[in-house]
Amino acid sequence: MLKLNMLVFFITALVIPIAQAKAPCHNSSESSSNTLILGWAQEQHGHNVYQPIQIFYGDFTGDGMDDALAWILYPSGGNSDFLDVALFRYENGQLSYYRSVDNVFGGNPRNVVITPGQITLTTTMHKPDEPRCCPTGERQWVINTEKE
Repeated sequence: MLKLNMLVFFITALVIPIAQAKAPCHNSSESSSNTLILGWAQEQHGHNVYQPIQIFYGDFTGDGMDDALAWILYPSGGNSDFLDVALFRYENGQLSYYRSVDNVFGGNPRNVVITPGQITLTTTMHKPDEPRCCPTGERQWVINTEKE
């Protein structure tokens, strides 16, 4: 029994470091894109932009390169925040600002699917008569990336 326990221990000790080494990490291209988007956001909305910015990558232009949707929150000066849903296209070897999307609201963006021509995502929204602290509703959004 002791030999079996020792064998399991040694196999576990060998497998865990291998699995950790294969875990995904930020590559330098994504890291530089994140830095570029943060710089753009701070230039547009001030250095009080909330960090980290939520950035979702995928190809919405159909050119085979990753574009980005950035979910940028920044202070309004009151008791709420402003939201900029900014799209970035891959051009000339880097991401560049394309446009911002109006009429997308909510928080906690998720289930983001980026395909050529459109982006779909889900956000948390307030239901009627819910307290401001605790929204429980959901809404799915479709963004047409070909329209300006």
